[in-house]
Amino acid sequence: MPSLNSQECTQRMGLAPETATVRGLIFNAVFKLVEQHRGAVAATELRARIAKKPLVDFFSYPARDFLQVLFSAGELLAPHYGSAEAAIRACGAAAVGGFFQSGVGRTLTTIIGQGDPKRLFSSAPTAYSTAVSYGQRKFSVLGERRVSLHFKGDMQPVEFHQGLLEAALQGVGCPGQVQVRRIGLEEAEYIIEW
Repeated sequence: MPSLNSQECTQRMGLAPETATVRGLIFNAVFKLVEQHRGAVAATELRARIAKKPLVDFFSYPARDFLQVLFSAGELLAPHYGSAEAAIRACGAAAVGGFFQSGVGRTLTTIIGQGDPKRLFSSAPTAYSTAVSYGQRKFSVLGERRVSLHFKGDMQPVEFHQGLLEAALQGVGCPGQVQVRRIGLEEAEYIIEW
């Protein structure tokens, strides 16, 4: 797997429309993960790269800023997780973990119920559209315990989404795996099995 680096971050930031946004909840999950493993000072310094004040969970912020935060967090957390790629996956897992701990996430889990990943992932295109303002996502059933999510126009690294989707499986009580088929820098298919 190629190493995440500043050149890739710059390429991805160039793909992000100026109007593309990410909810503060996702930023804050990454800051919290950095704080857990590198301390409050590191998390505050990371946030200070893009904002002077703490971010509000349900406000929207520039996707380019999130890319900067995500790639920087990947480098900061790489010693703990073994690689920048694994750290980015952990950031994705933290993002969904923060969501499942929020009031909206707890309500969604109650509605969907434990043990029903197919129902959870069928709602993923809508859920993503509430968290980010860009990209298209398509859900397909591939079998009884196998589904696909096709992402297009999404400049986040695949490792982030892979970690997020794996944590979502765990969030509904179904361990499984997420395989990635990269199609381009901003397009990928995620095959989810449990």
